[in-house]
Amino acid sequence: MLGPACMRSCGRVGRLALTGSLAFVLVLCVLASAPAPARAASLTQLRAQLATLRAQAAPAGDAYDAAETTLENTLYRIKLTNSRIKAATKRLAASEKTLGLRADALYREGGEMGVVEFILGAESWDDLITRLDYTTLIASSDADLVSDVKATRAGLQADNARLAKDAAAQRQDVAVTARRKNVMEAALAAKKSEYDRVLAAIAAEMVKSDPGKGSYPPGPDGLIFPVRGNHYYSDSWGAPRSGGRHHMGTDIMSARGTPIVAVCAGYARPHWNNLGGNSITLTGNNGWSYYYAHMERYAIKAGHVKAGQVIGYVGNTGDARGGPTHCHFQMGPHGNWVDPYPYLKRME
Repeated sequence: MLGPACMRSCGRVGRLALTGSLAFVLVLCVLASAPAPARAASLTQLRAQLATLRAQAAPAGDAYDAAETTLENTLYRIKLTNSRIKAATKRLAASEKTLGLRADALYREGGEMGVVEFILGAESWDDLITRLDYTTLIASSDADLVSDVKATRAGLQADNARLAKDAAAQRQDVAVTARRKNVMEAALAAKKSEYDRVLAAIAAEMVKSDPGKGSYPPGPDGLIFPVRGNHYYSDSWGAPRSGGRHHMGTDIMSARGTPIVAVCAGYARPHWNNLGGNSITLTGNNGWSYYYAHMERYAIKAGHVKAGQVIGYVGNTGDARGGPTHCHFQMGPHGNWVDPYPYLKRME
């Protein structure tokens, strides 16, 4: 039988053991209820995040795109009207000169009496018929000429009125386009840092899942999207452009300095021209050609590049100076350009 001291000692030991057991159970409960460490997002999830960020800037991009299209259509109408006015002015001057010569000749011939004397001077019936046919032909020609002068003058008047109206519309279109450009650029800039953060996460995931395969996954056609940052674009293939041209590519709007990458491996050749400014033509290993324009600056010299390699940075050089910063992108087999829009959608 245990003594009182021994019993007191055993009681303390039992209570300590019980307290320790309860503490251990509590720790287990806390660990069980604590959230599990966040698992790194998959490439699919990260790309979905990028799509969400792009969608937030899309309304502002659509509004700018509509304004630019309206402005370009107005400029195109003005060009056509000016061409008609130039041609009509030249035709009117020639017709009026001919009418002046005819009036002078008629006056020298004695006016209408001169024509009568010409007809009555016929020496035979056949000669009379011939002279009547001749004067009828001249009269008909003069009448057509007069009608043409009247129609040309009326057309010129209508075209000048149309030109004045379109010139007023152009001033308004320019103002609207400028405002919407600023809104679009602000919308893209607002999500730039967040977009770049997700791009960095994608690059880190690529290192783990596909080491040595680049920092961004290619689309199902094996091509990598050409602009590495928040962006906006629409299908503007064939849209009217200044000088009577039509758009042969896609304008990818993005902030100045955004990296531009090679869509595939191939030979890149930087060059400059008045239209595209700082440009690069990439001859892909797949046999297709890719043209990038309006770059702020180059990141390479001529030579072979890898898919996804940075080759330049977004700007607005060439005829885009003063407009929104963007990358003009063209593509096609052996330089036979095709609409890039459906290909770009797959690359994303």
